Amino acid sequence: MNQRVLFDMSIINIHLYGKLRKLAENSGSTDESKIELSWNKDETLAHLINNRLNLSFDEIGEIFINHSPICKYDVIIPEGARIGLFAEGMYLLCGGQHMKGHGFIEKKVKEVDYW
Repeated sequence: MNQRVLFDMSIINIHLYGKLRKLAENSGSTDESKIELSWNKDETLAHLINNRLNLSFDEIGEIFINHSPICKYDVIIPEGARIGLFAEGMYLLCGGQHMKGHGFIEKKVKEVDYW
């Protein structure tokens, strides 16, 4: 009998990389370090990071929501989002290095719109 797996759209999945993996229960070097939180309508990335994860943006390097790079902290988190948080000091390959190499991502500027 076929069973379909239904995804709970009211949950957001936060995948953690580098030093941020310590926030996950499974934080070993070969573990998928992620946490699941309830989705809150109209919640901004800033609120999630500062209030629910108790992190500072100074601790975070790059942020992705649904595989797209994010640099505006007032973005509303969509229902069922997959969020990737990379620790400050991590160097992304390919696209991340390209964006940094051309000055699009700099820590001195808190919010950058590179599109």
